[in-house]
Amino acid sequence: MRLTNLIFAGATLISTTSWAAAHEFTAALYVSGPQAASRMAETVNGFLLAADERDGHANETSDGHLGGVDVQILPLPREIGAGVEGLYLSRAGAPDVVVVFGKADASALPDGAVIVEAGVLPPDQEWQQSAFAKRYLAAYGTAPTRDAAQGYNAARRLDHAIRPLDGLSPAAEFSAAITSTAGGINW
Repeated sequence: MRLTNLIFAGATLISTTSWAAAHEFTAALYVSGPQAASRMAETVNGFLLAADERDGHANETSDGHLGGVDVQILPLPREIGAGVEGLYLSRAGAPDVVVVFGKADASALPDGAVIVEAGVLPPDQEWQQSAFAKRYLAAYGTAPTRDAAQGYNAARRLDHAIRPLDGLSPAAEFSAAITSTAGGINW
């Protein structure tokens, strides 16, 4: 089965019965392929940059905000995410959303999470000369890699889908919003 057929299959979204539950979620970043551990760090750095871009503030207790909602980032597989710096890793349990970078066997992904593919990047020259690249260089002291750009792109897509909903539900609206950005976002 292709991964695109898994989006929202058996998804369990955040309960909105309390204000706190509606205003936070865990996004797992699943990186596969060669050099996955080093690529994970770059992916997380790009994701963190976007998560701080619009709603970041001092004394945060999460890894940032997407759509005005607190986000905790969980690197997957966990063994390659153990060395990633700059994450709170304060929320345990299953992720609400899994963003897949590369190819993944469906059986390797957590049950009950919304599965989202990373999405399409603009041409390399475009993102390499964007405000993102300048912010990344200022934050990390190095030019962003393609993995960093993919992490940033995925976080921006989540921000776009979550912001009008103030969370991940209703599921059908979130699904439509995240699907609408699969072909790219405005950088």
